[in-house]
Amino acid sequence: MRNRFFHLYLLLGSFFLAILAHAVFLYQWTRSHFMVGIDDGSSQMLPFKKLLYDQYTSGEFFYSFDFGLGAGTFSELSYYFSTSIVFLVSVLFIFLLETIGIVQTTDILFWANAAVFISIIRLTFILFITTRLFMYMKISWLPALLGASVYGISGMYFRHTVYWEFFADAFLWLPLLILGIEKIFREQKPGWFLLAVSISMIDNFYFSYINFLLAAIYIAVRLFIPLTSGETKRLKALWTFLWAGLLGFGISAVSFIPAVYAFLNNHRPAFEQEIDWMDFTDNILFTSRYIVLPAIFVLLLFMGRLYRNRTFRLFAILGAIGVVLHFSPLAASIFNGFSAPQFRWEYFLSLMAGGAIAGGLRELPNVTVRQFLIASLITVFLFIYTGSTDEMLKWQSSASILVLISLFMSLLFSFSIIKWKTVRIRNAFIAFLLIFLIGFTNLYQVEKLLETGKIGQVNEGLLTGSEYDDPEIRELLAQIDKSEASGNYRIEWMEGVRNNTPIVQDFRGLSAYSSILNKNLLYFYLYDLEIDMGRESVSRYATLGKRTNLHSMLQGKYIILPKDDNNIPYGFTDAFSSGQYTVYENSFVLPFARTASVVYQEQQLEESPVLAREHAMLTGVVLDGSGGQGELPKAEEKTDEFEIAEADAHYENGILEITGDEGGLDFIRPNSDFQDGDLYISFHLENFAASTGFSLKLNDYSTTRKANDSIYRTFVDDLTLRTEASEKISLRLPKGRYALTNIEIYEEPYEVLKTQTTKESGLSQLNIDGSSVEMVYDNKEKAPYLTAAIPYERGWSAEVNGKEVPVRKANYAFVAVPLEEGKNSVSFSYRPPFFKVSLALSVLSLAVSLFLLFGRKRHP
Repeated sequence: MRNRFFHLYLLLGSFFLAILAHAVFLYQWTRSHFMVGIDDGSSQMLPFKKLLYDQYTSGEFFYSFDFGLGAGTFSELSYYFSTSIVFLVSVLFIFLLETIGIVQTTDILFWANAAVFISIIRLTFILFITTRLFMYMKISWLPALLGASVYGISGMYFRHTVYWEFFADAFLWLPLLILGIEKIFREQKPGWFLLAVSISMIDNFYFSYINFLLAAIYIAVRLFIPLTSGETKRLKALWTFLWAGLLGFGISAVSFIPAVYAFLNNHRPAFEQEIDWMDFTDNILFTSRYIVLPAIFVLLLFMGRLYRNRTFRLFAILGAIGVVLHFSPLAASIFNGFSAPQFRWEYFLSLMAGGAIAGGLRELPNVTVRQFLIASLITVFLFIYTGSTDEMLKWQSSASILVLISLFMSLLFSFSIIKWKTVRIRNAFIAFLLIFLIGFTNLYQVEKLLETGKIGQVNEGLLTGSEYDDPEIRELLAQIDKSEASGNYRIEWMEGVRNNTPIVQDFRGLSAYSSILNKNLLYFYLYDLEIDMGRESVSRYATLGKRTNLHSMLQGKYIILPKDDNNIPYGFTDAFSSGQYTVYENSFVLPFARTASVVYQEQQLEESPVLAREHAMLTGVVLDGSGGQGELPKAEEKTDEFEIAEADAHYENGILEITGDEGGLDFIRPNSDFQDGDLYISFHLENFAASTGFSLKLNDYSTTRKANDSIYRTFVDDLTLRTEASEKISLRLPKGRYALTNIEIYEEPYEVLKTQTTKESGLSQLNIDGSSVEMVYDNKEKAPYLTAAIPYERGWSAEVNGKEVPVRKANYAFVAVPLEEGKNSVSFSYRPPFFKVSLALSVLSLAVSLFLLFGRKRHP
């Protein structure tokens, strides 16, 4: 009975500390300001929560046509929330509240309001679990709670929660992994380790990778520091880790395998910049954005007497390793999958520091005054040195003053504990440290997040205003929806650079932003069709470059433009307007599914211009492979008909030097007969400046390119831009030096598109329902293939007239199936990649695990 009440009191105490740690954001919430990042927080976290909640509560778990052009959300959003334990529990709880009428709506604003409360509950369990871990390691409950607070009530936790909320879930599973490791070493009981591995790999494949690297470091050190007598032998422990880890992987397979496949099927240019081995510029004693080490931890590290205690020795050594790794960009790259260095793993250092503090306080009375003085001198020197060499540090700032107060009080309390050796002084010191942690983390939230990170700007006004969810656009969207008989159309519109605007504003769009996207779609944009997105950046696609052929093939029926934007795609006519915007409607939209009699192959078109590839997709189907049957479409080059004139620039041998603030080249063709249509201009463009991004204008069209050293650069320098037919094409760039080569200009009169538009469609009874698409197609032309505007990815299966048929990758990024003559009943169904196999592996692994954990006890 007493143990049960103790755990309840500990949980309530953890909840109380979690509330105090969120004091700043709770106050912000009362002012309708939210614990959400202004960039990824509002552009990814909130939209993905809304999308997945709507899916899950409607019974759809795998696919959504509302995410970009369509995507397997179970696998592609596994990096975010689709398999997050915290999010899934939140969905169940909120759905219950919605069912009984307490919650009325679950829109973006709801999830923004809920963020601080979800964080408080998460932090409560982080403190509770970590305290229990330290108590299991024979540390009394109050120092254990302090150690847990050093871990959980940290800047890194709030940084993760605000910017990338799912990152914070890793704080839950690392102490659970460490507990599992200790259970094997101390008791030869693998159950907790198996559970922790399973949960970690189900929850998030990315952070399970990080946590397993951290667990491996812990195990490697722990093998040589036994903490109790009679511990499991090393080889036996390693064998237990191996088979329990494999079974944990097996249990998680249904989530982990599709997630890893989605990661491997993503495309992001390799990080090619040089990575330093060490970089000591970050000040982890005063001003670091990632972790500020408590002064007491630094002081305890230099007290040699404490290392006689094995628990302290373990945490101190691991903490010191963590400090070294923190200063290594190479280590940060390894933890980020050998990509760009990212400092996301430092919660391990906080955990080790918490363990060292909790274990060290118990042994502090055994330290001599001489040892204390030596440690104090070293500690004070380190603080003075790092403070004086940090040019960004302001001694009079609130954070610096708090750190110095913490240093002084740590020295004073430590000396008092060593001198008088009383528990009261130790408990008073713990109380001070808890107050300091709460005060410092709230100050961190104000200075690093609200002010420097601009989180203070994320309020109800932003999320319901013109920069995020413009009411004027909402009215236009409602007007479009009212005029449409079905929902099988797409709208090109984005609020600023927020690619997930369609999720926020509840329409099917042409843009998406996610760290994991379908590689076929990214290649379609970047390489196959060279579609400019209006802004170069990785992990996203957006717009169709105002190219009508692409709009027509992908159901791009509407485009919303500001009234002062005259760059309207060909064939789009004014539908209706509001105060600031005009909706234009495409006159040449093609059906969702079309037959293809002519077959081309991708390799046939490798040397063809982009316009010829568009025509091939219009007149037939482009399959993945070589040996096509169809005669290649022609796109006649007109470059020689244009004269090149320099404008505040010098152009010679492919080198363009802009001498004015803005300049470039004019391509002039006087007295041209070509007036009705567009011009496509293709070229290769590179900026010689290493760290300067630039804007690019082509007549009325404008786009931006990243600096060469930007980690968000695509390294795609072959561009194809469309502009309205005119006698002059003006290419403009800012002052600088560029490589400009392979210039080609083509005419597009849209005769091919117009011909396809007039053809009779055999499509009927089209029904799109999440991961299921059904239709009837009357194949009067006896065409061999049916193409559909469904992005191709592994997981799609299809039946034609009740018979299973292969799903082919067609038109570079979409699907095609073989078709029979006459009427065809066609159905597509999506399940995550390797879903059946991974589900079977999960069930089998779970059964084996249960037998090994419980069956052996009954039948030894």
